[in-house]
Amino acid sequence: MWVWLHLVCALVLTIVGSIHTSIGASLRPRDERLAYRMKRQGMAARLFCRVLNIHVKASSEARLAPGVLRVSNHLTALDPIFLASKLDVCFAGKAEITRWPIVGWICRTYAMLLVDRSRKGQVKAFASQVRARLMERGSVMVFPEGTTGDGKALLPFKTGAFESIRGWDEGRVQPIFVNVIGLNRRAVQGSEGREKVSHVHHDTFVGHVYYLAGFSRLDIELRIGPFIETQGMDRKAISKAVREAILLLAETIPTAHSSEPNAGS
Repeated sequence: MWVWLHLVCALVLTIVGSIHTSIGASLRPRDERLAYRMKRQGMAARLFCRVLNIHVKASSEARLAPGVLRVSNHLTALDPIFLASKLDVCFAGKAEITRWPIVGWICRTYAMLLVDRSRKGQVKAFASQVRARLMERGSVMVFPEGTTGDGKALLPFKTGAFESIRGWDEGRVQPIFVNVIGLNRRAVQGSEGREKVSHVHHDTFVGHVYYLAGFSRLDIELRIGPFIETQGMDRKAISKAVREAILLLAETIPTAHSSEPNAGS
């Protein structure tokens, strides 16, 4: 019962914060709205983590780095909250998320970029959205695996998001590895913690979030790598470089069977 109470409390606080953000953004000059939404998202994420006793630490503070494409592995439905608690970013996600009750509205409030993977020929349109957001000095976070993994291996990357910085002299990418270092106040190493929190063990979003909220304490580590300059690289070369950087951050995580990036978005 206490799990549901914590989740309801976290949801109510998130809704109230999102209403405040929506109103506050509308009252600000247009060129200040994106930065405001990202900072408010960070505040909401930290409050959400506090309610559920989720402790996130980052290997480096990179909050003041606008205009950067940030790339992370993907383990859980709460990865965006973990990341937003430490980084000012807007996320790229599946278009169908906006149809989810409440969650879709919250995502729109915090300026999520949307990609419809069910439609072919969307790579350029999506890349244009990302490029425009980066040029607004907004950092964009993408999960190029396209889905959540099992925590044991890094899935092949979809390369669509990397088209956004191809041929852009100011393009920069920052690799990030989301790791689990503690469960229920017990330290874990290697893939043990990642496997236990992975979304792949649950069929539904709600069931997965309920499971994560059931931990008495969850400790997350964000391993943040240095910027990768992308001048002269095509999107597949960028994808390969970022993938190798994330694997280096992971240290012990093996690559999946297919090491070549996908050509899809």
